[in-house]
Amino acid sequence: MGDDTQALQCDRCLSADSWKCAECLDLSGDMYERLMSSDLVSIRWFCDGCDKLVMAEKGTADYQNDKIDHLISVIEKLVTRYEDIEKRLDSKCSVHDASKLDARIQHLEEQLSKRDSDMQSKLSSLQDQLMMTSEGSNLEKEQVVSDAEMIKCVVQDELNRKTEEEQDAERRKRNIILYRVPEKNTESATDRKTSDTVFVKDILDCVFNIKVGDHDIDKMYRLGRWSGDTTRPLLVAFKSEEMKEEVMANLRNLKYTADKFRGIGVSHDLPPKEREEIKSMIQEAKREHIENCSEGETVENYRFLVVGKGQKKRVLKIKKNAAAHQ
Repeated sequence: MGDDTQALQCDRCLSADSWKCAECLDLSGDMYERLMSSDLVSIRWFCDGCDKLVMAEKGTADYQNDKIDHLISVIEKLVTRYEDIEKRLDSKCSVHDASKLDARIQHLEEQLSKRDSDMQSKLSSLQDQLMMTSEGSNLEKEQVVSDAEMIKCVVQDELNRKTEEEQDAERRKRNIILYRVPEKNTESATDRKTSDTVFVKDILDCVFNIKVGDHDIDKMYRLGRWSGDTTRPLLVAFKSEEMKEEVMANLRNLKYTADKFRGIGVSHDLPPKEREEIKSMIQEAKREHIENCSEGETVENYRFLVVGKGQKKRVLKIKKNAAAHQ
């Protein structure tokens, strides 16, 4: 049902399936607009299921009211008979008849008192039932609204989380991370950044035959806090994804490069969740290798690499000696 469709939702269950268009309810456009805009209109609409429940509750109340009306009618008849007896006594009455009438009247009064007590008890019980029904309906409605709001918040949080993850993954598509790039040991952040820029331009030119200017690199920075004791990974964000892909497609060039660039590692800039997944896959592959390997075939003799994307990721086990001769 579109956002511009004039429709009413059940005021009792508030179900997403309980909408009904104004045309099906034979409501004119003016009447629908008045129902939706005026706070003074207290008319409610129930779906078929809720309507049956409400009418059933109303039927119970009507049944109790009918019994009360019947009791009142009986009392009125008794009062009428009592008045008729008094009139007859005025015209003719003996001591014996008066005594019988007095006993009968006393009996009637006791019955009336008992009926009145029963009626008050039933009225009180009926009021309690109606109050409990009303409170139960209000609690049920509040619970439904509360659950609906909670579900809405959870769904919205999940959508926001996925949107943020997708945006983060999209930004990382243009990034690479360089490992073991010599870091200038100086307190000056400007000097360290200048040294990193020169090294990145040199390795792109000499190893990957890519000449870049300042306009080709969006940003460049070291990962982690500077200490002077360790060499931090260097993140390079290109302006275009094509330039990043050209680097990743020619990583084999690092095997035949000058000594200055030997030992440099290059990897994709992966989201934390994917990095943890890859780490877990490698740990599992190493565990399986330890369980199944023969004597002398230790984990240190192999490199474990994760290749593929998405559901097609798999771990490659490469013997280091064989890799060195390729």
